[in-house]
Amino acid sequence: MNRTSIVRTVYYGAVSTATTPERPRAACADVDPELFFPVGDSGPALLQEEEAKTVCRRCPLQAACLQGALDRGESAGVWGGMSEKERRSLKRRAARTRAV
Repeated sequence: MNRTSIVRTVYYGAVSTATTPERPRAACADVDPELFFPVGDSGPALLQEEEAKTVCRRCPLQAACLQGALDRGESAGVWGGMSEKERRSLKRRAARTRAV
């Protein structure tokens, strides 16, 4: 269904929704969020982590998601295709590079 409507805003006057570009949708939008927060770091949790990373790999927003997680200091879960440990390692390497 393709509907066109006019939206009046204070900032832009009349804006047609027909000319508004579609924003990419995150691949995880329709997936249970619990998938991205495995409990533990062995056995079934590793399988769950890999399944979450599979979802991330097909996402058009993967890089932005990872950068957002790094900026916010997310310490739990899979974000942008990286686990907690992988993000910590990435941060340590970046800190060492800045220190040199």
